[in-house]
Amino acid sequence: MNAVEGVLYDKQDVAVVGAGNSAGQAAMFLADYCRDRKVHMLIQKHLGPGMSDYLMGRIRSAPNISLHEGVEIAAVHGERRLESVTLRVSNPDGARRDMGDACETLLVSAVFVFIGADPGCSWLPTAIARNTLGYVLTGTDALLSGRWPLRAREPCTLETTVPGILAAGDIRAGSTKRVGFAVGDGSLAVTCVHKLTAMRE
Repeated sequence: MNAVEGVLYDKQDVAVVGAGNSAGQAAMFLADYCRDRKVHMLIQKHLGPGMSDYLMGRIRSAPNISLHEGVEIAAVHGERRLESVTLRVSNPDGARRDMGDACETLLVSAVFVFIGADPGCSWLPTAIARNTLGYVLTGTDALLSGRWPLRAREPCTLETTVPGILAAGDIRAGSTKRVGFAVGDGSLAVTCVHKLTAMRE
């Protein structure tokens, strides 16, 4: 979170999703940067163990932060840009719910999501090498790991230690954990697929 986001949404209500220190710091930054806007903090369970007591105290006392606990986003709405989000009571067991569970609609111009940076790829086979934090090694990192099996060529930028299998976005070691970068990785994946396909022809 930096001043760019603060300027882009100056005097517009926004939402921050998450219950950790990063989410709390983002909510406070946005609230302090422009006191004419409301920051809606959306938390799936309750404000608690993932955040410092000091930060929780500041959030609860900030006049322009509205805390919504026990909710999740059910839908987003807008034509050319985000205009609102519909909330529903959160469902910790992960079972799908329908819009009949909607509980509130908030008029917001942006949603900032801070839900953690764990790679969540422990289910992958061990042939796909990961770093010590569990992120997938690709490209040069895959080659330098010593687990790249081919001598005839080096891996493509997004190629894992299993030739032909690509990794993109947050799961990839060394990636910047932001949506814009993940979109860029998606475009780069298309280039890698074309390159790999051309090699097989």
